[in-house]
Parts: sequence; structure tokens; C-alpha cells
Amino acid sequence: MNIAALQADPTLVVSIEQTLRLNGHQCARYLSGRTMIGALRGRSFDLLMLDCDTPGIPALEVLTWVRRTLGNEMPVMLTGTSNEEAFVAACFAQGADSYLPKPLRTAELAARVLALLRRARPARDECDLEHGVFRFATAERRVWVQGKPVLLAPKEFDLAVLLFRNLGSLVLRQTMADQVWRYHMDPASRTVDSHLSRVRTKLALWPHNGVRLSPVYGLGSRLDAA
Repeated sequence: MNIAALQADPTLVVSIEQTLRLNGHQCARYLSGRTMIGALRGRSFDLLMLDCDTPGIPALEVLTWVRRTLGNEMPVMLTGTSNEEAFVAACFAQGADSYLPKPLRTAELAARVLALLRRARPARDECDLEHGVFRFATAERRVWVQGKPVLLAPKEFDLAVLLFRNLGSLVLRQTMADQVWRYHMDPASRTVDSHLSRVRTKLALWPHNGVRLSPVYGLGSRLDAA
């Protein structure tokens, strides 16, 4: 599993990375909340670890951004030196799934990570196409944005999957007609355009969700990471 860790302590991060690696996980380390947020705009992780003692943007503010922008599906573990009841309660109120006080005990850390991933896995297992806040279960023809289900018409769903499977590449109008409608379409038809507009609106394909859908005049459209 891919785990992102907000951790500025070079000694502690060695212990965390080693513990995660020994348990079969990969860890990406970020030294500040700003760089982590930037990474989360274009990359998905299975779990976040936020250290409350890291300078810069407070971990609780990063957590607030994650829940507001990415939804509640991704598990988030907080760590910190404080073990005061009021502070720990505030962490959970902000949307944390777990809190571990320092000094971290490696066996407990590994067990907590496993428990959080196990809890999140059922929702993830049914998704076979993911990018950032967008998740598709193509067999069941279901889609979620920020962890919330979105209802798409059959052609809208097929068009959305085609765009996400070609993220960063131009998708020609004729390709859309061939793969979604499966018949020759009059070049003057507005069918593709109207479906693209509904997909953009329903899935909120805007930069604040990490993507941008743009028309390429006379050719087609492309979906890019924002």
C-alpha cells in the first residue's frame, strides 16, 4: 500500500519508513503540509500519516483540507507529543481515524496501519479505476467523487471512463463516437458536446478536484491533471 507521511524529524522518519517497508508498504515523506497538499492534488494514497509537531501548516489544517477536498474515504492517522484528552478529542472531531502519541512503538504503529487499511479496503477493492478523488467500479458501473456516489447515465459513464483512461491525452471526437455510441456520428451533431458538459458538471471536473477537462478545437477533448 502507498502511504504518505508528513514528518520533518529525520530520525523518526527512518523508523517509520522501516516499519512500513517491513510490513509491505511504500512510504512517501513530505517535510511540510504545503508540499503534501500539493502532492495530494495529483496523486492518490491508501493512508496518510500526519505529525502534529511538524512546523509550517498545522497537521489539523492539512486534515481539514483532506476531508473537505478528498472526502472521508482515505484513512488518516495523526501522531504527536501531546496525549491530552482535549487535544486527542479535537483530532478525532476534525476527521482523524487514529491518533498515536510519541514515542511511537513500532509494533503498535504497524498494527494500527493494518487495521486502518483493512477497514478502508472493502470500498477500495471494488474500484478498478482511480485518480485523486475519482473512483470507478467499471463492472458495477458505479463512480464516486470525494467518497460520495454520483449517478451517471450509461453513455455519460462510458464517456467518463474513456476520458480517465486517457488522462493527459487528447481523445478525438470520432474515438468518443466509436467507443461510446458505436456508430458513425454526423460531425455537426452536438451529442458528444452535451454529454461532455453533463459529465463535467456531475463529476465536477474542475481544478479544485485535481483535473481539468478542456476542448481541443475541431479535434476532441482532453482531461488533464490540474
